[in-house]
Amino acid sequence: MGDREWLAKQLARELDLISCREKNSRYIYRDKKPIAHYSIVGRGGIKELTTVVVDPEFRGQGLSYEILEQCQGPTCVFTKNLALINSLEKTGFKSAWWPGFIPFTVMMFDRIWRVVKMVLTLDFKRCLHQSRHLFSYRMFIRK
Repeated sequence: MGDREWLAKQLARELDLISCREKNSRYIYRDKKPIAHYSIVGRGGIKELTTVVVDPEFRGQGLSYEILEQCQGPTCVFTKNLALINSLEKTGFKSAWWPGFIPFTVMMFDRIWRVVKMVLTLDFKRCLHQSRHLFSYRMFIRK
């Protein structure tokens, strides 16, 4: 199974996540097989860590810390995953409401595009899930 196929399988299970551009995708491998994925994207002066997923067989092995080590400079993360929140807090991320005007504007256009993309691809299950849990997501920033 290739990287994109593995990621598609993980995303099918995790309705909180949405696919990202291949150029932003980064993988962690064991025995030449992907076991974790994340994406780091520039958002107008701050980087956003997105699409963080760890294969269920490898959870609890500290891979989230390995991923968070890759976040250099001001970085934000939106999540409702308690395990990731715990890792974020232990590595210096703080809960926040406002990333700044320019990052906020860039992120809002990105979120609108994500919704349009879900509708165009008929991914209503994911769209409804994310809409239903919209206020459960929290933003964390490390400067």
